[in-house]
Amino acid sequence: MDDSKYAKDWPHEWIKKIRTRPSRQETSKKMRQVDLAKRVGVDPRTVQQWESGDRLPSIGNLKQIIQVFWEEGLFLKGDPRQEAEQLWMAVKRLSEARSATRREFEDFDKAWFDTLMTTKAIQPETGKEKRGTAVTAPARLRKMPSTFVGRHQSRDALAEQLTHHALVSIIGSGGIGKTSLAVELASTLTERFPQGIWMFEFGAISEAHDVGPFLLSTLGLSNQGSQPDVQVVLETAINRNMLFIFDNCEHLIDVIATVAESLLAEAPELSILATSREPLNIAEEYVYRIPPLSFPVDEVTLDELSETELINYESVQLFLERASIQAPHFAVSLPHLKRIASICKKIGGIPLAIELAVARMNMLTLEQIEERLTNQLTLLTVGKRTATPRHQTLRSTIDWSYNLLTGRERLLLRRLSVFEGGFTLEAVEGICICEPDIPDREDRITVVDVVDLLSSLVNKSLVSTQISSHYGSIRYFLLEAIKEYASDKFREESDDRKRDALYERHVRYYMKYLLQAESQFRSIERESCIEAVRREYANLRSALQWSYSSVQVRPSGLHMAAHLYWFWLHEGRLKDGLFWLERFLYTEEESHAFRADSAKAWHGLSIIQFIQGHTKTAMEAATRSVEIAREQQEISLLASSLRLLAFLHIKQNCIEEAETVVQQSADLARSAHDSWNLASSLHAYGKIRLEQHRYNDASVLLRESVHLFETVQDQWEVSGPYECLGYTALKLGKLDQSIEYFKKCIAASQIYRGSWVLSRGIEGLGITLCAQGALTDAAILLGAAEKGRQAYDEGSIPNFPDEHRKSVSAIQQGLQEQEWYRWWNKGKEMTQAQALAYALEI
Repeated sequence: MDDSKYAKDWPHEWIKKIRTRPSRQETSKKMRQVDLAKRVGVDPRTVQQWESGDRLPSIGNLKQIIQVFWEEGLFLKGDPRQEAEQLWMAVKRLSEARSATRREFEDFDKAWFDTLMTTKAIQPETGKEKRGTAVTAPARLRKMPSTFVGRHQSRDALAEQLTHHALVSIIGSGGIGKTSLAVELASTLTERFPQGIWMFEFGAISEAHDVGPFLLSTLGLSNQGSQPDVQVVLETAINRNMLFIFDNCEHLIDVIATVAESLLAEAPELSILATSREPLNIAEEYVYRIPPLSFPVDEVTLDELSETELINYESVQLFLERASIQAPHFAVSLPHLKRIASICKKIGGIPLAIELAVARMNMLTLEQIEERLTNQLTLLTVGKRTATPRHQTLRSTIDWSYNLLTGRERLLLRRLSVFEGGFTLEAVEGICICEPDIPDREDRITVVDVVDLLSSLVNKSLVSTQISSHYGSIRYFLLEAIKEYASDKFREESDDRKRDALYERHVRYYMKYLLQAESQFRSIERESCIEAVRREYANLRSALQWSYSSVQVRPSGLHMAAHLYWFWLHEGRLKDGLFWLERFLYTEEESHAFRADSAKAWHGLSIIQFIQGHTKTAMEAATRSVEIAREQQEISLLASSLRLLAFLHIKQNCIEEAETVVQQSADLARSAHDSWNLASSLHAYGKIRLEQHRYNDASVLLRESVHLFETVQDQWEVSGPYECLGYTALKLGKLDQSIEYFKKCIAASQIYRGSWVLSRGIEGLGITLCAQGALTDAAILLGAAEKGRQAYDEGSIPNFPDEHRKSVSAIQQGLQEQEWYRWWNKGKEMTQAQALAYALEI
C-alpha cells in the first residue's frame, strides 16, 4: 500500500488542510480551530480531536464543516464539489472501518451540495450593535459547555409555537434539559428576533424583590428614579421584536408570572420563552412538557437491537458524545452500546443523570456504573411529574455521585455552596480551607489541596467552568440543582459554629477583595476596578446579606457598604446603594470601633440622596459624615464630605456657607498633598465663583481642576469642571468654546453605566445652542436632558434652573407651539445612546 497516498485519505488531514488555507474571499485571513468550532457549534476540543485523528465527525457535523468551508471560500476554485466529496469519502471509509458491526455511513449528497453552492448563507449579526436600542447585543445567551444532542423535533415544534404564542413555557422535571433546549432553540432564532435575544437566569436570585433589579442588571439598564423596575424594562422592550428567556422560574413563579403578563400586555412584539417546573398559568401561555431523551422502553429487549437502532436513541447519543470528551480513547462496541443503553434506561433518559454517569468513567467501568445505578437511583422515575417530585428525582442522581466522592471532595463541594454567581480558584483557596487548628485528619483541606480537589469536582461534572477568551481567566460555578444539594448537605453535616465560620471567611475574603479593587478607583484603572467588583457583585451582595442577618458580623456589612457606594454610583445602582446604606446605618447605634466606616457610609448615602434630589436628607447625612470624620481625623474623607456640603449649600443658594466649607476642604487636600481631592474641591470652588458671576475667577479654578484630574488620570470626574466651564464660557459670550466644553463633559460622563452627569452636559449644550439661535437642536437636547434627569432625580430640577428656564422660554417664543412640542418630545423619546450620539455630532 502506498502510505503517502493513504495518508491523504485520512479525515484529519483533509479537515486541517482545508481549514488552514487562505480564504479566497479574504486572503490575509486563516480560520482557527476555535473559529471552526464556533461555526459548527461544538467545543474547540472536538475540533482538536478531529484534526488529531482521535475522533470522527458525525454526519450532521460533517455537513456543517463542509458548509462552513464553502461559505468561507476554502475549497479549491476549480471543482469544490469534488473536494467536498473527497473529504466526505475519507470520513465514510474510516467510520465504516472503525464500526464494530460494519455500520454503513451515508453517501455524499451531491444534490445537497449543489443546492448549497447556489444559496448564499445568511449569517446572523451577532456582534453588531443596534443603534437606538438600550440593550447592546442581539443575542445574549449562556454559552453551553458542550454540544447539544437530540431533541430536534422538540426544537422545531417550539419554534413553530413561538410564531403563534407570545409565551411558550418548557415544563419538566429537574435535570431534564429545559435550559439546554431553550438556548439551542434561541440560537436558531436570531433572524426572527433581530432586536435582541436575552436570557434571564433566575436561579441566580432567591427573593421576589430581586426580580426587578435582576431584569435591569441583565439588560444593562438602571432605574435611578421612582418608577417600577418593570416599567423601565417595558420602555426598552416596547415596539421591539425581542425574545426574553425566563430561565428557572419555579421558585419565583408568582412574581415572574406577573412580570411576564405585564410585559406581554404592553409590548406586542415581545416574545417570552420560559423554563420552569410548573406553568406560569397566565393568558396566551403555550405549555410544552419536555419528555426525557429517548431510551429503550420496557417492552424492548436490548439483545435484539442492532448497533444502528441503539445509537438512534437520544440518551445513548448524549452518553457517547460526553464519553468522547471524558474518555476520548473509549472504543465503542456493540456490547458497550447495550450496556450504555441499559444505563440510560435505568436513569430514565434524564440528561443530568447521564452527564453524572459519564463523569464516573474515569474511575468505574460501564458494568460498575450500571450496578451502582441499580442501588442508588431507586427513586428515579421516567419523567412523570405526578410521581416522584423533581427534587427527589434529582437528589437521587446527585446522591449517587456525591457518595462516590472522597471525604475531602465532599467537604469541598459542601463548602462551595457558600458562593453566589460563580467564584475563582483564589476565592476557594481563601475561603474553603479548614481552620488551622483542626487536627491533621484525612478529610482536612489545606491550600495545597484545593487545585487537585477542585479539578476533581470539575472532571466529575459537579463543578462547571466559564473560560474567557484566550484563557485569560477561569471562573467556576455550581449548577443550581447541585448548589442546592450541596447547601442541604452542608446544613445536615455541619454545626452552627462551622457554618458561621465559613460564612465569616466568605465575608472577610470579599471585604479584602473589595478594598483591593477600590485602591484602583481614583486612577486610570477605574474601569478595571469597576469590572472587578461587577464580576463578584453576587458574592458581595450575599456577604452583605449574611452580615446583616448576623448581629456580631453586622459591622463587617457596614464596612462593605461604605466601600461600595462608589460602585453603586458609577453603575447607576442607586436603589441598591440606598437600600444597603440605610439598612446598616439605621439599624443600630454606631460602634466606636467602626466610626470611620460610619463616616464613609454617611458620605456615600448623602451623595446618592443628593443625586436623587433629596437635598434635606442629603444635608443631614453629609453633616453626620463631617462630624465623625473630623472626630476620627479622617482627613481625606473630611475633605470630601466638606466639599459635598458645599455642593448642597450651592443647591440651596447658600453661597457664603458653601464658600466657607469648600475653603476648608481645599486647605485639607493641599496639606495632605491629595491631588484628587483638591481637584474636586476646586471644581466646587469654581462653581461658587460662577454663581457669584465672577466668571474669569471661575475659569481659572475650573481649568486647574481639569488639570489636576488629568494629572491623576481620572477620565470621569473631569466631566464636572467641564460642565461648569461650559456655563462660564456661555456667560462670557464665548459660545463656540462653551459648546466644546459641554461636549467634553458629555464624552467623559458617558464612560460608565451610572451616567447621571450625562443629562447635565446635554442640558448645558442645549442651553448654549439656544443662545446661538439653533432653537430646534436646543429643544431636542433639552427634551432628552429632561428624560435623563427624571430617571434619577425624583424632583427633576435642572442643575442651573435660571439658565434652563430662560432657554425654554426663548425656544417657545421662537418656535410655534406645535413645533416646540414636536422637537421637545422627539428629545424625550430618544434613548440615552441616541441622545449621546445626537449631542456629540452637533
